[in-house]
Amino acid sequence: MRGLILALVLTLVGSQHLNYQPDFDENKVYTFNYESILLSGLPEKGLARAGIRIKSKVEISGIGPKLCLIRVHSIEAAEYNGVWPTSSFSRSLKLTQVLTGQVSNPIKFEYSNGHVGNLMAPDSVSDDGLNIYRGILNVLELSIKKMQHTYSLQEAGIGGICNTTYTIQENKRASLVYVTKSKDLNSCEEKVQMVTGSAYTYPCRTCQQRNKNSQATATYNYKIKYTRNEAVITQADVEEIHQFAPFNEISGGNAIVEARQKLTLTDVQKQVAEVPAKEFQNRGSLQYQFGSELLQLPVHLFRIKNVESQIEDSLQDLVESTSEQLPSDAPAKALKLMHLFRAASEENYESVWKQFSSRPAYRRYILDIIPAVGSHRALRFLRHKMERQELTNWEAAQTVLVALHSSAPTQDVMEEATLIVKKHCPRSSTVLGKVCHLSYASLCHKQCSSSDSCAECLQLLHGFAGEALSKSNTEEISLALKALGNVGHPASIKHIKKFLPGYAASASDLPLKVHATAVLALKNIGTKDPKMVQAITLEIFLNHKIHPRVRMLAAVVLLETKPGLPILMTLADAVLKEPSMQVASFIYSHLRALGRSTAPDLQVMASACRMAIRALSPKFDRSGYQFSKVFRFNIFKDILMSGLAAKYLVLNSAGSLIPTVAMSQLRTYLLGRVADPLEVGIAIEGVQEMFAKRYSSDRDWVTDYNFKEILKKLSDWKAFSSDKPFASGYLKMFGQELFFGGLDKNAIQNALQAWYGPDEKIPSIRRIISSLQSGVGRQWTKALLSSEIRHIVPTCTGFPAETSFYYSSITKVAGNAQAQITPSPKSDFRLTDLLNANIRLRSKTSLSMAKEMTFVMGINTHVIQALLEAQTKVIAHVPVNIVASVQMKEKNIKIEIPPCKDETNVITVRSKTFAVTRNIGDLAASKKTPVLLPEAVPDIMKMSFDSDSASGETDNIRDRQSAEDVSSGNSFSFGHSSSQKEPFVQSMCSNASTFGFQVCIEKKSIHAAFIKNVPLYYLVGEHALRMNFKPVYTEAPIEKIQVTIQEGDQAPTKMIRLVTFEDPEAQVSSRKAAIKRVKKILDDTDYQGTRKSSSSSSSASSASGSAESTTSSPSSSDSDNRASQGGTQINLKTGESKAKGKKFYPFGDSSSSSSSSSSSSSSSSSSSSSSSSRSKSSSSSSKGSSSSSSSSKGSSSSSSSSKGSSSSSKGDSSSSGSSKDSSHSSKGSSKDSSRSSKGSSSNSKGSSSSSTSSSNSSSSSKASGIKHKAKKQSKTTSFPRASTAEGERSVREQKRKTQSSSRSTSSGTTSSSESIGVSPRRSKYDRQAEPEHAKSQFNSHISYDVSTEGEYHLPKVYQLRFRSGHIHWHPDQKMSSSSSSSSSESGSSHSNSSSSSSRSSHPSGTSSSSSHHHHHHRENAGPSSRRSHMSRGLGVHHSHDSSLTRERNFLGDVIPPGITIVAQAVRSDNRNQGYQATTYVRSNAAKVDVQLVVVQLAETNWKACADAVILPLKAQARLRWGTECRDYRIAAIATTGQLAKKPAVQLKVQWGNLPTWIKKTSTAFMQYVPGAALVLGFSEAHQRNPSHEFIVRAAATSPRTIDTVIKAPGVTLYYQALRIPFTLPLGPSPTYKTRDITAWNLFPEIASQIAQEDQSTCEVSEGNFKTFDRVGRTYSFNKSCNLIVAQDCTEHPKFVITTRKVDPQSFSREVHINTTSVNITICPAGNSSLLVACNEEPVLSDSGVSEYEKYDVKIYKSGTTVIVEAPTYGLKNVTFDGVVLKVTVASWMRGKTCGVCGNNDREKHNELLMPNHKLAQSCSAFVHSWVLLEETCSGGCKLQRSYVKLNRNPTIDGEESTCYSVDPVLKCMKDCTPIEKTSVKVGFHCFPKDTAVSLLEWQRSSDKKSASEDVVESVDADIDCTCTGDCS
Repeated sequence: MRGLILALVLTLVGSQHLNYQPDFDENKVYTFNYESILLSGLPEKGLARAGIRIKSKVEISGIGPKLCLIRVHSIEAAEYNGVWPTSSFSRSLKLTQVLTGQVSNPIKFEYSNGHVGNLMAPDSVSDDGLNIYRGILNVLELSIKKMQHTYSLQEAGIGGICNTTYTIQENKRASLVYVTKSKDLNSCEEKVQMVTGSAYTYPCRTCQQRNKNSQATATYNYKIKYTRNEAVITQADVEEIHQFAPFNEISGGNAIVEARQKLTLTDVQKQVAEVPAKEFQNRGSLQYQFGSELLQLPVHLFRIKNVESQIEDSLQDLVESTSEQLPSDAPAKALKLMHLFRAASEENYESVWKQFSSRPAYRRYILDIIPAVGSHRALRFLRHKMERQELTNWEAAQTVLVALHSSAPTQDVMEEATLIVKKHCPRSSTVLGKVCHLSYASLCHKQCSSSDSCAECLQLLHGFAGEALSKSNTEEISLALKALGNVGHPASIKHIKKFLPGYAASASDLPLKVHATAVLALKNIGTKDPKMVQAITLEIFLNHKIHPRVRMLAAVVLLETKPGLPILMTLADAVLKEPSMQVASFIYSHLRALGRSTAPDLQVMASACRMAIRALSPKFDRSGYQFSKVFRFNIFKDILMSGLAAKYLVLNSAGSLIPTVAMSQLRTYLLGRVADPLEVGIAIEGVQEMFAKRYSSDRDWVTDYNFKEILKKLSDWKAFSSDKPFASGYLKMFGQELFFGGLDKNAIQNALQAWYGPDEKIPSIRRIISSLQSGVGRQWTKALLSSEIRHIVPTCTGFPAETSFYYSSITKVAGNAQAQITPSPKSDFRLTDLLNANIRLRSKTSLSMAKEMTFVMGINTHVIQALLEAQTKVIAHVPVNIVASVQMKEKNIKIEIPPCKDETNVITVRSKTFAVTRNIGDLAASKKTPVLLPEAVPDIMKMSFDSDSASGETDNIRDRQSAEDVSSGNSFSFGHSSSQKEPFVQSMCSNASTFGFQVCIEKKSIHAAFIKNVPLYYLVGEHALRMNFKPVYTEAPIEKIQVTIQEGDQAPTKMIRLVTFEDPEAQVSSRKAAIKRVKKILDDTDYQGTRKSSSSSSSASSASGSAESTTSSPSSSDSDNRASQGGTQINLKTGESKAKGKKFYPFGDSSSSSSSSSSSSSSSSSSSSSSSSRSKSSSSSSKGSSSSSSSSKGSSSSSSSSKGSSSSSKGDSSSSGSSKDSSHSSKGSSKDSSRSSKGSSSNSKGSSSSSTSSSNSSSSSKASGIKHKAKKQSKTTSFPRASTAEGERSVREQKRKTQSSSRSTSSGTTSSSESIGVSPRRSKYDRQAEPEHAKSQFNSHISYDVSTEGEYHLPKVYQLRFRSGHIHWHPDQKMSSSSSSSSSESGSSHSNSSSSSSRSSHPSGTSSSSSHHHHHHRENAGPSSRRSHMSRGLGVHHSHDSSLTRERNFLGDVIPPGITIVAQAVRSDNRNQGYQATTYVRSNAAKVDVQLVVVQLAETNWKACADAVILPLKAQARLRWGTECRDYRIAAIATTGQLAKKPAVQLKVQWGNLPTWIKKTSTAFMQYVPGAALVLGFSEAHQRNPSHEFIVRAAATSPRTIDTVIKAPGVTLYYQALRIPFTLPLGPSPTYKTRDITAWNLFPEIASQIAQEDQSTCEVSEGNFKTFDRVGRTYSFNKSCNLIVAQDCTEHPKFVITTRKVDPQSFSREVHINTTSVNITICPAGNSSLLVACNEEPVLSDSGVSEYEKYDVKIYKSGTTVIVEAPTYGLKNVTFDGVVLKVTVASWMRGKTCGVCGNNDREKHNELLMPNHKLAQSCSAFVHSWVLLEETCSGGCKLQRSYVKLNRNPTIDGEESTCYSVDPVLKCMKDCTPIEKTSVKVGFHCFPKDTAVSLLEWQRSSDKKSASEDVVESVDADIDCTCTGDCS
C-alpha cells in the first residue's frame, strides 16, 4: 500500500513540473516563420486553380501577465493562377505592399493556458488587417488536458465555437508533445457565417440529411517542446478544406477551397519588446468579424477614388453602350454601377439625380439600380423623391417593389420602409398601394425570419387589417390579408380568424372572395406553425356549411403543411361521407397526386397518402374533368440531388367546362433548399355567360315583364349571390405575392363595347389609332439584379471564403410604327370598321436581352480576389423590320421584309469557367486562366480515325454522303459540316439561298468529364451555342423579300407560274393502246380451256394484269421454264422501270410515276387517276392470273366493279383482296416462285402484291406439284395502297409459306398485315434484301388465331385487329377479309380455277377467286386454312376507298385556286426567285378534296405536292416532294371502324424514302418516346412493327374511356382505359347511320356533342320529374296551380317556366315560358294539337306557317311537339308535346337555375333546394315550395301558405314545448275546404310551453328565417280545395 501511495505522489509531483500548456514568457521575444496558402478550384490535377501565398516573420512577446504583443513583418505575397500542380506561385510586389500596410501596426492580445482572449489594436488597424492577425492567433488556441490523451470538446476559434477532437502523443526522451486536433466546422454552436439572398427559400431537411452541399473541416498538428516550467510551440501545421457540392456529394462532383498554415519557431531571445505609444482599443475576441468583403462584389475589383465622378462616368458608359445594341458586358457594367452606388452617400445620389433625372435613358437606369442597392440610404432617397412627387406612380411602384425585396431587414431599413408605407402608400387598391403593402410584408417576413423582433411591422399590418374590416372595404380587406399571408407569422393567426367563416360571426357576411383569400393567407404560416394551421384548415374543411371552394382551398393549405397519417385518414374518411362531388373529386385527385411524389421531403407524406387512397373508392377517379382536380408532375434526380415539381389545381363550382379557379405552382429542389419560384392563380366567374351573350348591357332589365312580381309569390325567394362577371389573378414569386388584380364587369364590358359599339366612351382607342397614323417610336430598357446569393465563412488564414451566385440582366425593347388607314377613320369610328379598311403598317422593332449569371467560389476582399469563377452570358437580339399592307375587302395581305445584308446573331450563349486572381495594388496584372485548357483535353477526343486504305476511297464515301444530304433541287438543305479548323466546334447551316440568307447554328463544348465523369465536370470548361443569320450572295442582289397572300376570286391573278399536279396514277390512261396490244398477245398465248375458266379481270389493273397473265398463262401444259420466259419478256419491256420501282408509294402512287416506267405499271398504279369508268371499259381477261387485290386502289365501288367485269364466275362477283388467299398462295409457292417472281411479275413495278404473288405461285406451282383448292371467300376490300414493294413482299411471304408463323397478309392490306404482326419491311428491290426479309418474317410475331386461340386467351389490346366501318361481317363464313366493296377494278378476275387443268394449279393469289370455287391443296391444306381463319377481321377499309383515290386528278384543271401564296425574293435583275403555293379546294356533301402545290418561281422541276380527301368516315392525305414530287413521300389515312367490336378510329402514317435529316431527327426523337410514354402511363409491348409505318388506334371502351394503341417502328405502346375529358357520343346506333354526317360537319358535330354534354336537360311529366342533375323523383302535383319548373335564379332573372293542369280530369297541361322580352303560352286544343301564343297573340296557327322568330326567340313545331329556342336568355330549347315538358339550358346557366328542375350544378346532394336556399325535408315539401299562388281563388288556384303549429307537445331539453313550422305549408284559402290532402315533412322550432308565442305572433315574427329546426314532423298539406261563394 505504501508503495502505491509513493508512486502516486511521485507521479503528481512530476506532472506538476511538466507544463504542456504553451505560453509566452515576459521579456522574451519568440520569432516564427509564418506561411499561409489559400487555393480555390476543383480537386483534380490538370485543372487550373487560383490562390495566394503569404510568407512573413511573426514576433510574439510577453509584455505582462497574460498579455502579449504580436508584430508581423517581412511580408512576401505571391499569387497562384495556373494548372494545378504544375504551375508555381508568382510574387507580387504591389500585393506585398498593400498587405504590409494592413498589418504594419502590432496588436496586443490576452493569452493564458493556451487560450486567446481579447484583442486590442489601434483604430488605424482595419478589420481586414485584424482578421489576418486572428488567422495567426487561431493557431495558438489550444485546450490541452494533462490527464487525457483523447478527448472532444467545444472549442472557440476564428470560425466560432466548434466541435473539436484532440489526440496527444508524448515523446519523453525528446521532451516533445505531439498534439493533433481536428475540427468539424459544420457543427458549431456559434458559427460565424454570412448568408444573404436566400430568405425566400426554406431548407429541405431530408435532402440535407442525405446530402451535404457544403462541408468544412480543419486539422491542426502541433509539436510542443516542454521544459519543467514552460512549453513552447515549435511547429504548427494547419490544413482546412471547404467543400462545395452543388449536386450529389458522392457522384456529382465538388469544388474546394483549401487553406494551409505553417508556423515554425526560429528564434527565442531574451529582451523586452517595444510597445508602440498608441492608444489600443478592445476589438473583440478571436472570432472573425466581417468587414469590407460585404460591400465588395466578387465579380470585379477596382479602386474607388471619387465615387460621384466614377458613378457619372459609369452611368454614361452604360447608357452609351446600350443605346444601339446591347453588348455582352452590359450586365457587368450595371453591376459595377450598383457597386459604386453602394459605396456612395445620399449626397452623391442627390447630385447624380439632379444632373441626369431629366434625361429619360439615364433616369431609367438610376431608378433601376438605386433600389437594387438595398440599403437604408437608397430607401431614404426614394422616400424623398416620393415626398416631392418627383416620381410617377408607375415609377414609384417599380422602385418600391425592387427596393423592399432587395433590402436586408436591418433596423435602419425597417424604419425607412415603415415611413414609406405610412406616408406614401395609398391604402386603396391602386397599383402602388398593392405593391407597397405586399413588398413591405415581404420585408417584414425577412425580418421575422432573421430575428425575433418583428413586432413593429406586424403591428402596422394587423392595424391595417382591423381598419379594413371595420370599414367593410372588400378591396382593402383582400390587400391586408394577402400582406399577412406574405409575412407568414403565427402571430397573425388570430387576426386572420376574424375573416374565416365559422370562426367569427361577422365573417359569414363577407364575400366568398375574402374567405378564399383568408384561407390562402394561412399557407406561409403553415411552414412555421403547422399544428395550428392544420387544426384551423381541417375544421373549415369538415364544415359542410362553408362554400365548397373555401373548403377545397383549406384542404390545399392543410396538405401544404405535410400532415401525418391520422389527419390524412380523417380527410379520406370525410371524403367518403362528402355530399359534394366537386370536393370529393378534388381531395381524391390531390391525395393521389401526392402519393406519386418522389421528392425527398414528401416521402413520409406520400406513403401516408397512398394509405389514405386505399380507403377511398375508385369511383372518385372516374369523375370527369368538369369536377375539381389536382394535377401534379414531379421529377427528382438523385445524382443531381435536385428536382422539379409542378402542380396545377382546378377548382370548379357548378361543373362548367370553364373552371372557376385555376392555380399552378412550380417548386424546385436545389442545394438542399426548396423554393417556389412561381405561382399563378386565376379566378373567373360569369365570364362564360358574358361571351355567350356577347355584348349586352343591363338595359333589358327595364322590361314589360316584371319577374319580381311573380317571385314575390314564392316563400322568401332569394336570388343567388350576385355572380358579377369577374376575372382576377395573382402572381407569387418565391412564396411572396407580388401583385394581384381583377377585371370587373365594367372593365370587361368596356372592352366588348369598344369592339361592338362606337368609341365615344373610350377615346383611348381613337388616340391610339391617330398616334399610329402620325407614327410612334418607343424605347424601353430595364436593368435588373434578379439574384444575389452569398455565403461567406472565415478560413483559418483570416481571409474569408465566399460562395456566391449573381444573376443580372438588361432588357431593351425599341420600336417605331406608322400606319396608313384608308378610308381614314371618322368621328363615329368603331373597331369593326377596320374590317373594311385598307391598312398599311410600317414597323421596325427590336428586342434585345443580355443576361449574365456568375458563380464564384474562393477568396474575396477589397484587397485581393482569388476565385474559381463560372460565367454564363446570354445575348439575344431579335430585329423585326416589316412593311405590311392588308386589304380586307380584297382578301389580300402583302408583307415586305428587307434582305439580309449583315450577319446577325439572334442568340448567343457562352459559358466559361476561369481561375481568377486580382489584387487592388496591381489591377493591370489581373489574371484569368480557363480552368480547362483546350490543350489539356486528351488527343483522343480530337483525333479522327485514319483507316489504312487509300485516302481516295474515303473521299469518295464522303462525297457520296454529302450528295445524299443535299437533296437535289431542294434549296432547303441541312449540311452538317464539322469545321476542321477549330476543334470541339460543330456547326450546321440550313441554306435558304432563294431568299438570300442562311441560318447557322454553331455549338462548342469542351468539358472536364474525361477527368471524372460527374455532372459538375460536364459544366466546367467552355460551352457556346450561337444561332445567326448570314447573307448568301446571289448573282444579282436581292432588293427585298415579299410575301403575298391572296384569297378568293383574285387568287389566280397572283400566280406567277402555272402549275400542274403530277399524279403518277394519271399517266396510266396515256398507255391504253399499249395495254390493248399486250392483251392481244395474252389472248393468243392462252389456252382455250383456261380462257373459259377465267373471269375477265376488270382491269384498271392495266399492265399488271398483263404482266401477271403472261407469267401464269402457260398454266395448263407449258413447262416451268416457259413461265419464266414469259417473265423475262415482260422484264425487257419494263425497261428501266425496275430501277425506279424501288420507291414505296403510299396510297396508289406507284412507281409509274417515273415517266419511263413501261406499260407494266400495275393495277395499283391505276389508282386515282384511272377512274372507274376506265376500269369498266378495259376488261382484260388475264386467264390464270388473279388480278391484283391492291389494284383495288383505283377501284370504284363494288357496284362499278361488277359492272365492269364481265365476270363469268358463278358465285359472288365482287372481287377479293383477301389475305386469306395470299396465305393459300404462300403455301403453294416454292422457292422457285420467289425467284421467278423476281424475274417476272414483280418487275412490273407497281404490280400489286396479290397479282405478283398469284402469278408467281402459279408459275412455280407446277414445280411444287401442288393443287390448290379454293375455300369460300367472303367479300373483301383491299386497301388501296399496295406498292411494288409490297407485291415483292407477298412473294417472299409465299416463299416462306410454312416457316412464317404469322399469316402473311400479302395483299396491299398493310394494315391487316401489320395488325397481325407481320413486319412488312419495305426492302428495296434487290436480291440481297430477300433472304434478310425472310429471316425477319420468320420470327416476326406470335401468330395468334382469333378463331381458335381466342377462346382460351383474351388477346391484348395491341394484338386486336382494326376493322374499318361499313364492313360486311359474315361470322358464318370461314374467312372475312378486308371488306371489299371497293375492289372493283382490282380484279374481279374471279378465275374459275377449279376448271383449269390440274397442272396449272391455279394461283391462289390474294385477290384470286372471290367466286366460291375450290383450289385443291395437296399439302399443307390444314395450316393454310387455319391461317386463313386468322385472317378474319382484317377489314381495313370500306366502300369509299375507290372514291378516295379515284378522282385524284389535278383540281386546277377544274376550279381556280382558293388561296395563292407567293414568297418571292425581288432581285435587281427582275428574275423570278422564290416559291409559290396554290391551294385548291372542292367540296360537296359527300367529300372534300384539297390539293396544295408548291413550286419554285424559277423554272426548276422541284415541287411539293400535298393532297387530301375527306369523306364522311375517312380522311386521307399525302405529301410528296422532290423532282416533280417524286423523291420523298409521306401518307396518312384516318378511318373509323371497330376494334374488338368497339367503335374505334385509326390513323396510319406511311412513308417511303425520306431525307437523311428527317431520319436522323426521328431516330433521335424515338429514343425518348418509351421513357416519356412510361411516365404518361403507357405500357410497352415487344413486337416487330413495319419499319415505314406508324399507327395510332383509339377504341371507345366506354363513353369516358378509350383504349389506345400506338405502333411505331421498334416500339408498340398501349394504354387501356385512358380517361378523356368529355363523354363520347356512343349510342346503340352509330351516329353516322342516323345522321347525314359530311366532311364539313364532322368536326362541328363532335364539338356540338361535347357542348351538348355540357348542357343539361330536365324532364317533367305526369307523376314524376327528372332534374338537370339527372335525379329522378316521383311526385304528382296535378292541381290547377302554377308550378315553377325552372327559372333563372340570378339577381336579374332572364326566364321563368311554369306549368299548370288545365283540367283536373285529363292529363293535358299548359306551359308558360316567360323571358324578359316575350311571354309564350302553350296550351292544348281540342283536337290533341297545341296552341301557341306569343305575347298573347296566336302564332303557328296557320297550317302553312311552321316557324316564328322574334326578340331572339324562335318557335317552331316538329310533328305535334312545340319547340321554343331562346339561347340569349340561357334557354337552349324547351320542348312540349302536351304531356312531357323538357327544358334544356345553356352551359353558362350551370349553378344558376332553381325550381323543380334543381340548381344544375352536377351535385346530386342539394337537389331539394327551396326558394329560400334551405334544403326541403321531403320531396313533397320541395315541390310545394315552388308552387306559384294567386291573390284570389278565382284563378283556379285556391291555396295559400300558412305556418302551422305542431299538434303535439314534444319534450325538448327536458321541457314540454310548443312548436311552430319554420317553413309555411300549403293550406286552403279562407272560405275554402280541402278535398285532397297529402303529408309533408317540415321542420319545427320549439319554445318552452309556458313562454311560447302565439301562432299569429310567430307568423308575423321575422325570427323564423334564422330559427333552428328542433324537430322534423309530417303534417298534412292541402292540395285541392272547394270554395263557397265568391272567395276573397
